[in-house]
Amino acid sequence: MKGIRLKLIDQFTLWFFAITVVVLIAGGIIVFMSVQNEIIREDSRRLKDTVHLVATRLQQGAPVDQQQGYMVRIQELAHTAPLIPLQVVDTLFWFPSHEHYERQLMAVASYKIRGKHYHIAASNLVAEPDEIAEGIAKSLSWIFILLLVLVGILSRLLSRKLLAPFHETLIAIRGFSLSGQTPLHLKDTQIREFEQLNRFLEAMTQKAVIDYQSLKEFTENASHELQTPLAVIRGKLELLMDSPITDQQALLVQAALDSIEKLSKTNEALTLLTRLDNREYQATESIDISRHLSNGIFRLQELFELKGLHLDYELADNVRVWLHPVLADILLNNLLSNAMRHNIPDGKVTIILTEASLLIQNTGLHPQIATEQLFQRFKKSNPSQNSTGLGLAIVKQICDLNSFRVSYQYSQGWHRIEVVFRKDKSGQRKANLERKKVLNEE
Repeated sequence: MKGIRLKLIDQFTLWFFAITVVVLIAGGIIVFMSVQNEIIREDSRRLKDTVHLVATRLQQGAPVDQQQGYMVRIQELAHTAPLIPLQVVDTLFWFPSHEHYERQLMAVASYKIRGKHYHIAASNLVAEPDEIAEGIAKSLSWIFILLLVLVGILSRLLSRKLLAPFHETLIAIRGFSLSGQTPLHLKDTQIREFEQLNRFLEAMTQKAVIDYQSLKEFTENASHELQTPLAVIRGKLELLMDSPITDQQALLVQAALDSIEKLSKTNEALTLLTRLDNREYQATESIDISRHLSNGIFRLQELFELKGLHLDYELADNVRVWLHPVLADILLNNLLSNAMRHNIPDGKVTIILTEASLLIQNTGLHPQIATEQLFQRFKKSNPSQNSTGLGLAIVKQICDLNSFRVSYQYSQGWHRIEVVFRKDKSGQRKANLERKKVLNEE
């Protein structure tokens, strides 16, 4: 199962949010510790100052009852009791009215003033850790929501500008075709990584065009050079057949002619496959596959009758598919020839064409290899048959290039090949991209 594919900016945004969450959590812990320590330190300082102030006023003769209050308590100790140094303690204070404890800090010390020993305590309620944590969590939550909104909006706006060179490069790559024999020419950009990518793509496509041109010339020259000696050999053998020769010699000459014919067909098929690989046949409009199929059946009908095959067909009218006309004729001719060649005496062929698919069925012997392997090059149902083993490979190649789905099944003495024209969403998108690329090239 493939994972969900996201845009580059979405990947950056998700990673930013993930890092932000980690940083906010770590920062929240740091802020919590810092705020709590600062509260305790500041309250401790104020309480110590309060104790010092009360002691100073008592030293100056202020009445004891005037110095006491809600948070300050003064008690008189025995004069012989030891002095208590100034210190701050963290305690809990019980609120009877609320029936719960509150955290408080208390600074305590004792002083001997004017012959008396006073115990002075100053206290103050402080926020509990859970209250501090709650406040910090709320603040960080609002910060995260604000970042979520701002980054979500700004990332879309900034990506249009920052990633514009990258999108232009993608469009140029999508429209690139080796058959056009023109390397990419990409715009300059101020972003170093995109500039390096563009220069690399330009160099790569330039080399690909040169290699493609060299390979194309080699293939065409090789095909042409092979056809000439094959034609000469065929002519010589035909002349030899017309000469006075024995029956045994005639059989040998005929075998040689059959081999020459097979070699010529193999050369033509391999040349066609090379052109298909190089996408030399690009569809520019939809065609009426019904008309092409009717013409193909008409051309081969006499051969069906000569071989004693019973042909039944049911063709829907005006079935249009996005396919090059030359490839349409090759596809249909190979399928019909395959149904004729791999049949049995007094066999049957059934052809059904609908808006969605083309189904060709024929009687025949059980294939000696798995049916899915028959779409591979030089794979044949029966190795002894006089065929190149490239017909169905060409069919598969044409279907793949045009986002058709082809399948081969054998059941109860029937070979069944089906080409589905209607595509799923991914196949439809692929076909649409191919069509846009062709229109852009034009």
